[in-house]
Amino acid sequence: MKRFTLFVLFSLITAFSFGQSKSFQTLRDHFLNKEEVHSFSISGFLCRTALNIMMEEEKELKGMMKDIDHIRFMVIPKDEFENQNLTVNGFRKYITKDSFEEVMSIRDNGEHINIFHRLDGNKKNRYFVLIEESDEVVALELKGYIDPELFKDEDNRITFNKK
Repeated sequence: MKRFTLFVLFSLITAFSFGQSKSFQTLRDHFLNKEEVHSFSISGFLCRTALNIMMEEEKELKGMMKDIDHIRFMVIPKDEFENQNLTVNGFRKYITKDSFEEVMSIRDNGEHINIFHRLDGNKKNRYFVLIEESDEVVALELKGYIDPELFKDEDNRITFNKK
């Protein structure tokens, strides 16, 4: 009986450690079965392998991904937010209620990118990247470790305007 109890406890801990954040689960619950919504999950190893094949010269990106264990990805048409009377700004506020802290915000030609971070334990970090474009919203959840020096900027607000 003791072995069975230990097995069940270990299984539950393992299941929770691979689970997604409440924020990502909320997006999935609202949008997964909607038309034109795409969602997938990939291990960090497979993502690094794909990056090595497709982007040989992107050393900074590959370096950033070396300690990422898992990535979840979801593309949602912006119309779906409107159809459910939801807003992307409202979701940004929801992420902070899920213990994520914004570490960077970038605006570039109408796109708005937010990077959020949450510490889930020693080197068990979660990062939530929210990319708002004119016609769709892309949500990425990464589990693993990214060097915080990559996010250091005077005020973590970057704006690009191409002319």
